[in-house]
Amino acid sequence: MKSEAKTPPIVVIGGANMDLSGQAAVAMRSGDSLPGTVRASAGGVGRNIAEALARLGRLTKLIAALGDDGFAEDIVRQTSVAGVDLRATLRVPEQTTSTYLSVLDSAGEMQLAINDMDLVNALTPKVLAERMRDLEDAKAWVVDANLSEDALAFIFSNTQSNIPVFAEPVSVTKAVKLLPWLSRITLLKPNRIEAAALTGRSEDSPVEDLSRALHDLGVKRVVISQGRDGVWGSDADGDVFAQPIFPVSIQSVTGAGDTLMAALVDTYLAGLPLSEALPWAQAAASLSLQSSRAIHPGLCEAAVRSEQEAHKP
Repeated sequence: MKSEAKTPPIVVIGGANMDLSGQAAVAMRSGDSLPGTVRASAGGVGRNIAEALARLGRLTKLIAALGDDGFAEDIVRQTSVAGVDLRATLRVPEQTTSTYLSVLDSAGEMQLAINDMDLVNALTPKVLAERMRDLEDAKAWVVDANLSEDALAFIFSNTQSNIPVFAEPVSVTKAVKLLPWLSRITLLKPNRIEAAALTGRSEDSPVEDLSRALHDLGVKRVVISQGRDGVWGSDADGDVFAQPIFPVSIQSVTGAGDTLMAALVDTYLAGLPLSEALPWAQAAASLSLQSSRAIHPGLCEAAVRSEQEAHKP
């Protein structure tokens, strides 16, 4: 969507880490050493969303926690190049930067991951309070559930009526930390399992029921990711839209969901209905699926438009 150079930035609060990914070149075999490729790139849910927003033309500021090691310097370099403002990001002396290690099969699907994300807990209420001016001056807030319960409580206790809040559940275990605050969330992007955990319903429930249950809990716009079945979106006022996936050659799934979230924030702020927002967001996510990096380095408004045009029926 179109960038507005003089508007306040979107502030993203969440995880930043170094992604280490190994992709097998042959069929996966447990207990064996497999030929393949190993890559390192800046990652983390919050950081990925911030990079994707910046590449889509939005002024974006990231509040995250980094250590004082080489990984931190790499993350700063890669994120700054994308256009993200890192002045509010915390640097923690004598600490190692969070790391996410994933193993992908030859098709690019994740088979196993280990995350070392403890440093995100350095984003305490005190640290966030010191950055309250950044939050108050924002166009919107985006939070990911990697944050601690105390940090989330501080953020949601300080929400303001004129600043929409977007939330990424991250995982089933982390999603439940958002339960007390659903009524303050403008847009939530869970997958089916996360939606079930937040609503107390069965994972096999119709997606319409999961979405309506989240609206009943106060969420204004719900977009449920269904993997190969695409995404389902609904607004509290009754507007609904289903978007199938675009068939693309997958290099990595690591940052596709984060790109989808960024595009959903972008389109919501642009005032687009779900019928326009979901195809746009799916096109953006498809670009990242085709990249070995979490966020496709060529992601931009023109590239998303081209991707969307390429998959029109």
